[in-house]
Amino acid sequence: MKHKDQKPSNRLEKMNSLFQQLIGEIIRPYLSGQAGLTTVSRVEVSKDTKWAKVWISIVGGDDDAILKVIEKNMYDIQGELNRAVDLKLVPRLQFYLDTSPRYAQHINELIDQIRKEDEQEN
Repeated sequence: MKHKDQKPSNRLEKMNSLFQQLIGEIIRPYLSGQAGLTTVSRVEVSKDTKWAKVWISIVGGDDDAILKVIEKNMYDIQGELNRAVDLKLVPRLQFYLDTSPRYAQHINELIDQIRKEDEQEN
């Protein structure tokens, strides 16, 4: 009997990792004209393998412009993934913006600012 809190199966973990790598390679040419760095930070394949949430991280680029390029080319991106893997059912991709790296950078900047203020007071 499985528990709700149990980790994803080894198969799902392998699919997540494989799709993260493949999707990163597939979207690179579509984003070549865009400023900044876009990476696939993680992929979460659903238990029934019908859907995959693809989290992308954008640093130094225009979020909206990059998401529009991905959305505009979604059919081709999905098709390339379908051809790249030998699976009966390839999950349908859904892209989401991962803002955690940007948030971490903001926190680091705040910490640096506090340190500088402390140094000036002492």
